[in-house]
Amino acid sequence: MSYEDKSDFVRVRALIAGRVQHVGFRYWACEQAERLGLTGTVENLSDGRVEVFFQGKPELVEEMKKKLKRGPSMALVRQVIFYNERVNENETYFNSIYY
Repeated sequence: MSYEDKSDFVRVRALIAGRVQHVGFRYWACEQAERLGLTGTVENLSDGRVEVFFQGKPELVEEMKKKLKRGPSMALVRQVIFYNERVNENETYFNSIYY
C-alpha cells in the first residue's frame, strides 16, 4: 500500500473496553486488518482497554469497525468509541505494539 493514492482514505482511532486483554485481541485485530488491506496499529493500554488505529478505503474501515464491535471469540466487548483521525500518509502496514 505504500505507493497507493491515499487521498480517499479515512483513519479511525478505536478504544475498546471489556474483556479485551489476554484473549488474543491484538493478534486477531492484526489478522482482520491485514485481510481488509488496512494499515495501522493495535496495543494494550494500561487501563485494560485496547487501542486500535486503522486506515484505508472508507468501506473497508466501516467493515473493521463492525469487526471491532464483536472482537475475537474469547473477548467480551462492552464498549467501543471511535474517533476520526488524520490519515497517516507514511503508514504502510498494520502492526501490534508490544511493551
